[in-house]
Amino acid sequence: MAEIFTVETRGIGKPDYSKEVSSGKERAGLRLAYKQTLEIFGVVFTSVYTGVHTAGISATVMTDAAAHFIADALPGLPILNISDGSAGIIIANTEHTVTVLALVGGLGNQWSPGDVYNIPSPFAWVQAPLAPGAIAHYVDNVTGLSLPFTVPKGYTLTLIAAGGGFTEDAITWVYFDGLLVMSGGIMEGGQSDYVNRVVGLTTATVDPTGATAHTIDIQVTNIGAGNLEGGVEWNGILEAVGTPPLPLTKVIRCKWCGHKETTPVEQTKLICPKCGKLTLVYTLRNFRQTA
Repeated sequence: MAEIFTVETRGIGKPDYSKEVSSGKERAGLRLAYKQTLEIFGVVFTSVYTGVHTAGISATVMTDAAAHFIADALPGLPILNISDGSAGIIIANTEHTVTVLALVGGLGNQWSPGDVYNIPSPFAWVQAPLAPGAIAHYVDNVTGLSLPFTVPKGYTLTLIAAGGGFTEDAITWVYFDGLLVMSGGIMEGGQSDYVNRVVGLTTATVDPTGATAHTIDIQVTNIGAGNLEGGVEWNGILEAVGTPPLPLTKVIRCKWCGHKETTPVEQTKLICPKCGKLTLVYTLRNFRQTA
């Protein structure tokens, strides 16, 4: 015979979640105060926009039947014929074709069936895959200049978050005024890493008043066996300490020829007066918060 008894319940047809068992908090967003601005340092390694010419011989038109370019998005960028050793400036493109005025600097200066091409990104921090054992500096996303980054006199820089992932094992190192200060960690190939906290470096611990200028350098080394692809980014806050706000101009470095041009701080596009190619960077001056 089954025993009959009373069972106490709370709510109707659902569990009772009124009592908190545990809780956790993290920095869900970012707020910048007066005299603060965001800094982003990072680098991306990729073979995107690499493929093969699938049509017949042509002096000006590269065709890749497997490509899916955004129509008219590529003019102004260089295209490299890796097989021929030549290059040209893109003047038009469709989903499957890229047109240049002419290829120069190669053996035949033409597209032949099977020729391998590459179209580098105009964003200053996007680079070709990193070879085994090679070292690369992070890039300032605001200017396109490779680190080291100079923290001006009267300012402090605090690194607040880091994240990234690569196809090969990699290790990052952080240098303060040319001296090794910390490891940015070892990233295992195929894994993503993200740190949503202060990553442990601020110039304020050494120079809280910003009495002198300092340099910060971050480098990544491919310690894997193959070419490394992927990307990494570190975010920081640059803060004025008892000084006027940041200057209204900046120096942008041309990704292609290295020419440096002084521009308004809000400028994000540079058509280089030396080589005529396009470089893209960020403007972070008006960045205030994320939710």
